[in-house]
Amino acid sequence: MLLCPTGQESFAKKLFFLSVHFYQAFSTIQVVYQKREDKPEILTEESFEFTLVKPHVFTEVLSSFRTDKKIQLEAKSHGLTKSLFKKVFSSFTKKLARNDFSVLSMKVNHVVHGISSKLYNLDALLPLFIEHGCIVYPSLKQFSDLRTISDISEPTLWYENARSIKRKIIYHAGPTNSGKTHAALQRFYEAESGVYCSPLRLLAREVCQKARDHGVHCDMITGDDRDYHYHENDQASKVACTVEMTNLFRRYEIAIIDEIQMLSDMERGWAWTRAFLGVCAPEIHVCGEARAVDIVRQLADECNDSFEVVTYKRLGKLRVKKHPVESFNNLKPGDCIICFNKSRIYSYQKKLNSLGINSAIIYGSLPPRTKLEQAKKFNDKDHPCNVLITTDAIGMGLNLNIRRIIFSDLYKTTLTKGGRREVKQLTTSHALQIAGRAGRFNSQYKDGEVTSLSSKHMPLLHKLLRQKAPEIKVAGLHPSFELLAQFANVLNTKSLSEVIVMFIGMCEMNEKLFFLCSLTECHDIAEYLEDSNACRGISLRDMYTFCSSPISSGNKEVLSVLAAFVNSYANNVAVTEEDVKSLLRWPPPRQAKSKTEIEHLESLHEVLRLYMWLSYRFKDIFPDMFAIKTMRRHVDRLIQNSVSNKSNIYNSAHAKVEPIIDFTVD
Repeated sequence: MLLCPTGQESFAKKLFFLSVHFYQAFSTIQVVYQKREDKPEILTEESFEFTLVKPHVFTEVLSSFRTDKKIQLEAKSHGLTKSLFKKVFSSFTKKLARNDFSVLSMKVNHVVHGISSKLYNLDALLPLFIEHGCIVYPSLKQFSDLRTISDISEPTLWYENARSIKRKIIYHAGPTNSGKTHAALQRFYEAESGVYCSPLRLLAREVCQKARDHGVHCDMITGDDRDYHYHENDQASKVACTVEMTNLFRRYEIAIIDEIQMLSDMERGWAWTRAFLGVCAPEIHVCGEARAVDIVRQLADECNDSFEVVTYKRLGKLRVKKHPVESFNNLKPGDCIICFNKSRIYSYQKKLNSLGINSAIIYGSLPPRTKLEQAKKFNDKDHPCNVLITTDAIGMGLNLNIRRIIFSDLYKTTLTKGGRREVKQLTTSHALQIAGRAGRFNSQYKDGEVTSLSSKHMPLLHKLLRQKAPEIKVAGLHPSFELLAQFANVLNTKSLSEVIVMFIGMCEMNEKLFFLCSLTECHDIAEYLEDSNACRGISLRDMYTFCSSPISSGNKEVLSVLAAFVNSYANNVAVTEEDVKSLLRWPPPRQAKSKTEIEHLESLHEVLRLYMWLSYRFKDIFPDMFAIKTMRRHVDRLIQNSVSNKSNIYNSAHAKVEPIIDFTVD
């Protein structure tokens, strides 16, 4: 058996058993190969009796082929990038395992025998491998055209309007609670026109309201909501928007891009890169952590923009305590417990409730208004709710009067690309960002403290907070629809999921500056819709729009509703308020009695948010925007009341809730 590096034993075993089956299948076959003068190193010069290679030799050769760097480099020149190489190799070995006496199988055996006998080099197997790859992915035959389309190495050229003006970049660099965004916003209020690009819907609304409080006419635009100072057809000169909604065709006097370090985010980083490279303003203020200064400076150089840095220090002290809290009995007003699990949040709240401690909770899937209501209670020094239990959702956006951050854990469970759960330690930058929420200038807790709930986490916490967060080296990119449309045209396919897979496999970029953001959500939603047959007859552009909607592909309830919406669109049938109520079995219960029922309400809220998002893009098919907005507010109030009524929501293990809808199209 071939000796393998750690972690590859299972692969070697599969390959070995494949070679055994292969050996058994061809033990009595004779094959005659035709002489090839142009490729003497691949085929023999005369007839020969078929010679079976031993299983362990077969395993060794295929394993060597799979890991050989020169082979991979040559394969890449034929369109087989790293990810495609893996997919084709998997298909290649499965094909050989079928024992179907195919020409490919016999040729492979012959070549492997020649390699093991030192008659051929390892690369003699490559033509057969590439031939199989072209069968699996016929688009490889058009590799030259596809490679040209998928070259995204110069994204600065995508934004002609921005390149036509001379821009000045001012980087406000500092930690949390340093006043950097406040300083940039003063210029926003003073300017004749401007755009504030926010990382969160809540923050966009907050900045819009602050601007109006300053007497500034300002609009608020997010993916699923609009709040115009005047009217949609008479927009104000200032706008606060989520970064994804930044208008690159409108010219402003000033632009502010907040939390610029998010350009390194694997999911959303492309939106910050797009806003920075494409916003049309002669004066651009970017606010963020100091670790992103160098990458932003390099991007500014690529755009021929001037660049300067203004540094800020934290306005209050942040003390890392030597000792943990150990017991909930030691909690004090202004404490904030950090969890990375919704179930644990409710479990902790139940324990605190039994001790007579009133607590607020905040986590990512709660609606924005519910988060604001919980934050308002916690911030009110006269309210009995003086302890907060939250996830890392407080890392940015919400203004909270926190005295002490208490980490209940330093490990976070995430879903991998393949859907597996994976536990990862917090990064230094993540820990520092959360810890920095303790203490807030001009609040009752100017200085902050950081500690852990358990003593076992103290050494790692001290280590993380002492370290300097690593510099950000690259910024995220995302292909435009136009690029994917060209790709689909060459592939001659209407399958968006297929286009995405091929684009990921073939795209090339300047990897010293950029990386490709994850397209997993878009791909998985596209695959779901294609499998359900809901999208028959709709254009690739509309399909791309639906697959870019702000939902999670992991929420099957919401996905099934999206499929129903897409099916209505494909048949040109309007989705009315009554349709939505019927779909959602409206009305929902007045009081959620368990965590499971609250999660069901959260899914309802996400569906109504989805309708709002679609109504701004397909008004004729989703016309009842205002009625759905009223329904969404109703669900929001139900969630607020349910979260506040703590006694009903702790024991949810046996709670059962019917799915919103189970949608299929025959």
